[in-house]
This record gives sequence, structure tokens and C-alpha cells, in this order.
Amino acid sequence: MSEGQATLAVPSGSASNRGPVWPVVVITVLAVFNIAWCAVNLRGTVAPALAWVPLPVCAAVTAYAAWSVSRLSTLPEPARLLWGRLAVALVLVAFGVIGDAIDTAGFGEAWPYARPLSLGLYLACIAVVLWALLRTPVGSRSPGQWLRLGLDTAVFMLAGSLFIGHYALLGGAELVAVTGSWWSLVSIIALSCFVMLAAAKLALTGVGPLDRGALGLLALSILVSAAVSSVLTPILGDDSNVSASQIALPIGCLIMTLAAERQRRAVASEVRRSARRPFSSLPYVAVAATYVLLLLSTREADTTVRLVVVGVIALTALVVVRQLTALYDNARLLDRLDSSISELGRHERRFRSLVQNSSDITLITDFESRVTYISPSVERILGVPADHWLGRPVTQCVHPDDLPVMQEFREKLMEHVGATASCQARMRHADGSWRWLDVFATNRFDEPSVGGVVSNARDITETRRFQDQLAHQVTHDTLTQLANRTLFAERTAEELAAGHDVVLALIDIDDFKAINDRLGHAVGDALLVALADRLRGCVRPGDMVSRLGGDEFAILLRGVRGPEIEQVVEDVMLALGTAVHAADHELLAQASIGLVDGGAGMDASELLRRADVAMYAAKEQGKSGYRWYSESMDARAVEHARMGADLQRALARGELFLLYQPVVTLPHGDVYGVETLVRWRHPERGLVSPAEFIPVAERNGMIVQIGDWVLREACRQMVEWQRDYGVAAPSRVAVNVSARQLREPAFAQTVADVLAETGLRPSDLLVEITETAVFDGGPAVETVQAIQSLGVAIALDDFGTGHSSLGLLRTCPVDILKVDKLFVDGVAGTAEEAAIATSIAQIAHALGLGAVAEGVETTAQAAKLYQMGYRLAQGFHFARPLSPGDLAVLLEARLPRRGPDAMEPPALAS
Repeated sequence: MSEGQATLAVPSGSASNRGPVWPVVVITVLAVFNIAWCAVNLRGTVAPALAWVPLPVCAAVTAYAAWSVSRLSTLPEPARLLWGRLAVALVLVAFGVIGDAIDTAGFGEAWPYARPLSLGLYLACIAVVLWALLRTPVGSRSPGQWLRLGLDTAVFMLAGSLFIGHYALLGGAELVAVTGSWWSLVSIIALSCFVMLAAAKLALTGVGPLDRGALGLLALSILVSAAVSSVLTPILGDDSNVSASQIALPIGCLIMTLAAERQRRAVASEVRRSARRPFSSLPYVAVAATYVLLLLSTREADTTVRLVVVGVIALTALVVVRQLTALYDNARLLDRLDSSISELGRHERRFRSLVQNSSDITLITDFESRVTYISPSVERILGVPADHWLGRPVTQCVHPDDLPVMQEFREKLMEHVGATASCQARMRHADGSWRWLDVFATNRFDEPSVGGVVSNARDITETRRFQDQLAHQVTHDTLTQLANRTLFAERTAEELAAGHDVVLALIDIDDFKAINDRLGHAVGDALLVALADRLRGCVRPGDMVSRLGGDEFAILLRGVRGPEIEQVVEDVMLALGTAVHAADHELLAQASIGLVDGGAGMDASELLRRADVAMYAAKEQGKSGYRWYSESMDARAVEHARMGADLQRALARGELFLLYQPVVTLPHGDVYGVETLVRWRHPERGLVSPAEFIPVAERNGMIVQIGDWVLREACRQMVEWQRDYGVAAPSRVAVNVSARQLREPAFAQTVADVLAETGLRPSDLLVEITETAVFDGGPAVETVQAIQSLGVAIALDDFGTGHSSLGLLRTCPVDILKVDKLFVDGVAGTAEEAAIATSIAQIAHALGLGAVAEGVETTAQAAKLYQMGYRLAQGFHFARPLSPGDLAVLLEARLPRRGPDAMEPPALAS
């Protein structure tokens, strides 16, 4: 019968709680001694007083064992009180036994109060035990459990009463005649009543704080002691040599000491066990005992009666066995249920803890998007308590611009049960601001316990802000905050693809280089910022102003024609022609503008090319003017063709030569490597800039031959430096490779052949490629991979200025990032100006790539780059491009090592 469903946790105890086992050994020895002595004295008297000596010792030792258990601090208070009271009762027994010994040994005449004192002590012992048992809590019970307890107690008490009535009352006269005293009869009746009450308490009601095994042993000690006394008292009769208590008491003390030891070990073992009792077996035992009594009582009856009695007993036994089997099965099922409920509770607590303490919002919404549950974290993220959301539609706090997104999100979720969807939307905070949330949801209307859409929302406000800032930095010029070339080209392509008529104005500031060289970059930058602000004021809201790079600006005008265009151009010329106050200087800027109109079907790059042609035409006709593009301007292409022919002869005549710009280490400025730069000394035109002939070579294919020559000559020169200067030679020589070269199927093999021919180690060569060369992937990327597989390092030149720079790091093998001068210019300025250079350094570090800062022109820039984490740089601040002879002088002298507070360029930098 179930007696409570709570779980009892036995407190842990230290190793010392286990206590000594000597009390068990002592009492066992004394019990064996007394049993043996009694057996001997049944045949003849041998030292009759000797058997009384172990009895008070047994009681005292058992009292000590009980007292030691009551001192365990880790044992619950009710259990400690019970064991303490049992210890007191055992002390009373010890003194009571001494009184019995005095009276039995013949000293009663000298001390006539010994026997009454013993009786009083025994009665006090019974009272203490009953008090201890009654004061021990039995735990909460349901009405049904109380009813079962009452029935079990009634069965047990009735069975006990039958035994008392049969053996004590009906045989009382015989017992008195045998013993010669009513004391034995009274003792048996009192002891029987005590035993029934104690056993009923221990075996039926249970003692919550006690160990199950200790509980059983306590009940057994009382029952065994009573049974031994009841059985032996009539047998021994008036034999004064042997007393029933001389055998019953040691046995009872031994069992009780074992109970104390069991309780102590249970405390020390830190066992957690269920307090559910499958059923109480005592009522069934009582019934069985009563049937035994019935058999004994009818042994002299006729055969018919005895057969009926046996049949009834057998039938009852079968019913009891069936009942016990059912109870056992129920107990097993209840144990499984307890285990499942406990496991479910652990899971529930774990998941509740995860949900309630998560930094994300977990919510459940119904068909109408009303909130049925939301985690407390919503208050931390949106500033509104969770209770406020219950029953309210989520959409009432969504940003109006994001409502279509949320509607599409909801429709996707409602397509079918189990559907999932994700979106990003803004939710209103309690302070009126908006928070970006990344939401992932699942349709769980099929789960009755859920009955809605389960969503997890994560606050990504800072992430979105950072992404917007980074996107703005990537698509806008850090100095002027205008759109950069990439964004301008994309916007132009979009307008043309949409079939809109546009006008593109390309603006180049006249003599800007002279301003930079004469007044410094700070003044030049201030001038560019001022001009950018003026250009913004000249256009309509739908137009776009961009800084393409350097001193080049562009304006995209949409839907303007005729006089309206002329008016915008005049406004631009007037704005740029007005004196500008920049860094304590009054400057008068002039600009040359190239204009071109475009429409559907045109290419954005072609439109830019035509505007560029018109802008140069405006420069040729005089500064501070503008020109519209015309096809006649393409005559310059003829000039490019002529230059292409001269370029083919230049390679054969040896007109091309190489310069080498050092790449130095930061902060000391030691030469780490060199970058190879090609120059053309034309017999008629003189020194031709690479900016003029390289594009021509790209278009006519000469770049492949020129590139092969540059590669071979640079490798040969590097081997020569290594031979002449050893460890003082540059560690690497960098060679720029064009997109056209990368498209050549045999270029990777050409690199391998040159390395083998010159004897240069592959690790000493660095191939520099541009982002546009590998943007489209395909054969160009495959060629780069083949070159890298040779052991040659790959550098991505002008990183950040092309298309999808970050995407290239995933698709193209790269070892080094070369940061464009455009981003280096602002590193010594504000944090916003230095943001992209900082981001690139962090990206390179995170990906395990090297980083080289290009175009370093000041000590402040060098120091700032070092603080950002850059360890390699190049630029006019350190050295201009040098001939092999000039570089040899630099290698011989080597730059002296200095600290970051003295970042001055080397001697040849001038």
C-alpha cells in the first residue's frame, strides 16, 4: 500500500559518520555467551549470577550506538531526536536489568525496592519509546492513504489481540500456576500491547527521516525480543537459574545496534532513494499468523471442520498472493512513473532555465499572431515586461517599413505544419528607439502542448549598425563621405538597365597635384571635402555625387534635358570656381568637366569611358571648362594604336627598364623586399608613364610579352642581389601580373620555367594581382592556384578598391593583402577615416594573411599603421622607386634600427 510519494534525500556525511563497528562485535559476543550459558544452566546450576552481568553492558553499548547516531549533524532533526530518545530508553533498560539481577540473585531481601524499581524503569522505557515513536513525523498523506493505514492497523491490532487473548488471557491461570506469580502474566500482556503499538508505528506508518533498512531492524528488534520473552517465559517456568530476558535482551540489543549501524552507513553513503513504499506486508503477515493460530486451535476438531479450515486458508492464501503480485506490479509501475516524472522535471527545469536565462527572446504566438508566451529576456532587449505582451499581436510593435516583411514571414510559416522561416525586422523599444531582431520560427500547431508558432528572436542591432557602417565605408569615400567608384558604377548600371535617360558628368580638379605638393596633403584633403560639400548642393535629391578617386568626381543626373542640364553644369562651375577656405588657406579651384548622355542599352563602363574622353578633351581646350562627348573624340584611340606599335618596338630595342621600390618593415624601416616597376624611355617622347602605356599594352596584348620580360629580369636581378649581398639582400621580389597574363593558359608554366632558368627559390618571388583580374573567377583563379602550388606567394594589390574584396578571400588563394593608398591616406586622421585600414588589418590577422600598406607618405601614417598592426609598408616616405644601382647602395648601407618614435625615411628616400 502506497505510503507517500515524496522523494527522501539522505544527507551526505563525512567518512567519520560511519563510526566504529565495535558495538556490534561486543554485543554479538555477549549474546552468544548468554545463550550458551543459559543452555548449560538448563541442565544444572553453574554460576547463576554470571548471566546477568552482560545484560546491562548490552543495553549500555546499544545506548551508545543510538546516541552516536543522534549526534550526526547531517541526519535530519526528527531522526536524531528518535535515536536520542531510544538511547535514553536503553539506559533505563540497563538500570532495570540491574534491579532484576539484584532481585533474582537473592539480594532482594537486603534491598526490597529492587523489583518495583525495575518495573518502574521498564514502564518508563516503554513510555519513552512510545513517546519517541509518536513524536516522529509520518509525512503528509491523502485521505485514501489514511484509510488504508487505519485498515492495516486494525488488521494488525486484531490479530495481535487474538494472540494475546489465546495465549495470555485463556492460558493465564496455567501461566500463573507455573510461574507462581501474576507478574509474568501482566508483563506479557503489557509487553504484547507495547510490541503491537511499536510495530504498528514502525512497520505501518513508517518514519520519514529513517533509513528503510534501519526502520525494519528496529521493528524486528522489538518483535524478536517480545517473541523470545513470550515463548521462553512459560517454558522456563519457575526455574530461577535462567530468565527469558537473559536471552531476549542481548538478541534485541544486537538487532537494534545493527539498525543504528545501518542508519549511520546510510548517512555516509549519500544515497538518494524514493520514500514510496510499494505496500505494507505486516497486515498479510498478521493474517497468516492468525490462520496458523486457527490451525492450531482446530487441531482437535473433526476432519470436516479441519478440511474447511484448510480450504479457507488455502483460498485466502491464493487471494493474498494474487493481491501481493498486483501490488508489486503497481509498485514497479509507480517507480517507473516516479522516474519518468523526475526525469521530466529535470528536463523541464533545464529547458526553463535555458529559456528564462537566455539572452534571446523565445515566444509562442497563435493564429492571429497574438503572444501566448514570451520569455523574460524580452524586458532586457525591448524594455517591456513579459506580462505586457501576453494577448497582444506582435505586429503592433513592428516598424511600419518592415510590416510587409513580417507578413511574408507569417504567410510562409502558415503554409503547413512544421514550416520554418526567418526574417530580420525592427521592433520598438520602450524608449521609442528601434531594435533589429533576427527571428527564426517554426510552425508547431500540431503540438497540443505548444499550439502555436515558436519563435526565437536575437538582438542584432549592433551587428546591423556595424554592417551598415562597414557597407557605408566600403561604398563611400572616407574623406568626403561621397559614394565611391564602386557604388557610382553600380548606380549608373541600375539606371541604364531600368531604361532611364541619364547624364554623367566627370569632374577633374585642375592642378590639384600642384596644390598637394606645394601646401601638403592636409590642405589638399580639406579642399576636396569643401568641394564635395559644394557639389552636393548643386544636385537634386535623386541625383548622385561620387568621388571616383584622387581629384576626380562624378555626378549622375537622372531625367534632365537641354537647358536644365546646362544650368546644373553652370551651377557646378560656379560652385567650384568660388574661393574655398581650406586649412587657413584661400584657394581658388578650377575643374574640367566631361559630359555624356546615356540611355537604355548602354554600358556603364562605356559611359564612364566616354565621359573620361570628354573630360580630357575639356582639359586640352583649356582649364575650367566642360565638353560634351562626341565620337570624334575617339580619335585618341588612334593615338593609342600608334603607341602600341611603338611599344612593340620598345621591347626589342631595350627601351623598357625596371625600377624597384623597397618594401620595409615597421617600425624600423629595414628593407624586407622590393616591388618591380616597369618604365619606358621613348626615343621621341622621353619617359612615358606606365599609366599611359600599360593600358595600351593591355588592349593590344603586348602586356603578355612585357610581363614575361619583367618577370624574368626581376628574378635574374634578385638572384644577383642574393649572390652579392647574401642575407642583406631583399627577402622577396614582387612582380605585378595583369589580368591578361592570368588568362594565358601557359602562364603558370612560364613562371615555373623562369624560376628554373634563373635559379630563384619560389618562396623569394611574390606575384601581385589585382582584384579585377580575378573577380570573375574561372581560368584566372585556376592560374593563381597553379602559381601558388609552385611555392610562390600571392598578393592581392589595391585591396578594398575593387569588387567584392571580401568575397575574393574565400575564392582566390591569397597570402598577402596590399592596402591601397586611398585607405592609407586617412589613417592618421579621425577614427572614421582610419576605419577601413583598421578593418583590413584585423581581417588579415584573423585569416592568417600578411598585410602591406601602400603609399605611406608621412611619419604619422607610418606610426599609426604600426599601431594598427601593420608590419610591412612602402611609399615615398621610405623610398621612391630605385634603379638597381641605387638599391645596391641602399643594401650596402642598410637602414639603422630605430624605435617607433623615430620613423624617418632612409637616406635614399629623398
